[in-house]
Amino acid sequence: MDTPDHDYGKVLAVDAEAIGKPGQRTFRLLVRASEGSASIWMEKQQLEAIGVWLGETLEQLDRDKPTEEPDEEPGDLLDAFSLEFRASQVGLGYAEDANLFAIQAYDSEAALAPQSPTFRCFVSRGQARVLSRKIALLVAAGRPICPLCEAPMDPEGHVCPKANGHSLGVTG
Repeated sequence: MDTPDHDYGKVLAVDAEAIGKPGQRTFRLLVRASEGSASIWMEKQQLEAIGVWLGETLEQLDRDKPTEEPDEEPGDLLDAFSLEFRASQVGLGYAEDANLFAIQAYDSEAALAPQSPTFRCFVSRGQARVLSRKIALLVAAGRPICPLCEAPMDPEGHVCPKANGHSLGVTG
């Protein structure tokens, strides 16, 4: 992994949140470290990918190298952030020697020539386990998925392309 502009090291707390109504939500990763706090806005799919990767990697690690490390809840995070940006790319890794997960993100404002990540932090297995579950809950709380076309359905109804527009009454 490249050297980031802001290296938060091992974090004290990490969380995720969705703000807004389903279909109009914005998503972000929240981090608190001794160096400060960060709010990294991202697409739902980016946040979901973090959660899925953490979950799958944790399953494999728990099989291959079990640990007694307890889950670590994030507690209260600050509302004022020393770093806040929208991520264009997110990178994930596992530092085997430290038994920590690495999360890094590139600022979308610098996306034209991203030389190095804007942000990096490390989270423990206990923090990653809680974060993965939280992300899964956030993603599942969105709009219901159409059983025919698998597109999100609005509360007002859904015109399903697989039904050639004949299922105007399909609701979640």
